[in-house]
Amino acid sequence: METTRLPRILGRKGGINLFTSSTSNTILRSFFSPGDLVLNINRFKMLDQKIENSKEIIDKAILDFNPKAVVMMISGGDDSLTAYHVSKLLGINFSMVIHGHTGTGIRETLDFVNLTMSTQREKLIISSAGSAYADYVMKKGFFGKGLKAHSYAFHLLKMSGFRKTVAKDLRKGKHNFSVLYINGARRDESLNRSKNMISPYKIDPNCSNNIWVNILHNWSKHDCIDFLDGSGIKRNPVAINLCRSGECMCGTTQSVGDRTEASFFYPVWGQWLDHLEKQVIKKFPWKWGHPISNSYLMEAKGQLPIFSEFAPMCSSCLKTNEKIKI
Repeated sequence: METTRLPRILGRKGGINLFTSSTSNTILRSFFSPGDLVLNINRFKMLDQKIENSKEIIDKAILDFNPKAVVMMISGGDDSLTAYHVSKLLGINFSMVIHGHTGTGIRETLDFVNLTMSTQREKLIISSAGSAYADYVMKKGFFGKGLKAHSYAFHLLKMSGFRKTVAKDLRKGKHNFSVLYINGARRDESLNRSKNMISPYKIDPNCSNNIWVNILHNWSKHDCIDFLDGSGIKRNPVAINLCRSGECMCGTTQSVGDRTEASFFYPVWGQWLDHLEKQVIKKFPWKWGHPISNSYLMEAKGQLPIFSEFAPMCSSCLKTNEKIKI
């Protein structure tokens, strides 16, 4: 089904509901053939309800947590891009937009985020992990597979940098300075999240003034794509090609097939990983995207510290992990 721009939906800051407007059906009829009209009206109604739910989530967050600042966490994937545009639709002004540059991702995603946020005239901060990934794997081998390995990678490559960025550029030593982290995590993104991500709010266990807000908590992937395509919003080509943002390719939840696909579309990334892997496996006997051998774990017991599975910027990774046999 061909998509088209959502009529007037981006002008609803004044509280106009598209589907209670007396002119809405006339507008919709100008966009769709009669055979598609009912189906598309129903989809637009559903999106309208999802946007209203997002408004309820952010309104409650502001009331409950009384934030001094609001930041947008953007990976470059479809979910975070939707979260950004829904937030702007609801009139949210960001103190800054943060992108985590993990040092493992596909360059084209970073370029897309830079261009998109420049076009939107947002203050974009790149939270860079520098050479942390390469340094780590050269010392201890690739992270392995599964949620524990992923949690360690997330904290090393993303979370620690996010906390430092907010502390340096926003909090600046001030106490009782609550910050909302708007992100695109969705409850139906994975089985794990459907069971455990009951609330759209998550307080950072290591910093109680950092509150993660899942503004798309009750959205589906279909909802996000409908919103982006229907609003005429340009999607990240990496997300289209790989069905993931591509900003973190650490190997803890990606499969060998994911690597092959990413290398096909983005050969520079593939060559970088091939070169790094050749160096790493000279010292450690497992490759990117493979579990750490049991014998090695017995010899190096305790190599992977136990972190909580709190990883709000890695929704697609957690979903993929459930499909991969560990």
